[in-house]
Amino acid sequence: MKKVLLLFAALFVATVANAQISPITFGPKVGYQTTKLSLDENVIKSDFKGNMAFGVFARLTIKNIVLQPELLYFKSGKVFEVSALGDNWGLNNLIPNPTFTINQSNLALPIMVGYQFLDIPIIKMRANVGPVFYFALGKAQYSMNGEDIPLPVEKATENMTMGAALNLGVDIWKLTLDINYSLGLTDVFDDELNIAGTEIDLGDDTKQNIFTVTLGFKIL
Repeated sequence: MKKVLLLFAALFVATVANAQISPITFGPKVGYQTTKLSLDENVIKSDFKGNMAFGVFARLTIKNIVLQPELLYFKSGKVFEVSALGDNWGLNNLIPNPTFTINQSNLALPIMVGYQFLDIPIIKMRANVGPVFYFALGKAQYSMNGEDIPLPVEKATENMTMGAALNLGVDIWKLTLDINYSLGLTDVFDDELNIAGTEIDLGDDTKQNIFTVTLGFKIL
């Protein structure tokens, strides 16, 4: 992870160093993530409450070719249903259809290359593609039926995963809007959860397929 972050920093510094010979912009951005785009007000409010993302971006434009790395912080979660589990955390008596929830803090590092197909004084539009690297931060939080699990839980999330991103962006003055779809290439969760030495089959090795909508402000 440190090597990838250093690579991002080096790329950012190199971009700044070329500012006099190549158009450059960078700044903060904020947005939200969802597994599907929706115009439903309740869905949007729920996404903003639980799936906020924020970070920074840099963009280097040479003629119409665009290089845009970003670094975003966000939280992800997944709810699993299993057939049965022991009562009172003793794993003896059966509880029908319990649900497990796993929450994890993450960093996303998309590095996108694209083409700026519209360039007029006020409005610019671009399309980008590229890899996305996801890094898990700290320990995941586990709960069952809404209650924290007080027993030792073996880590069920991967430290690093990858995706492939498609992005459509538009700039209006200093505001930059990006709609990004990331197709998961590697599994985010293991298909088993180990609680106090007992293996629980989750039956799901989910890949991270998500839409990310962000609004940024160009400082430069």
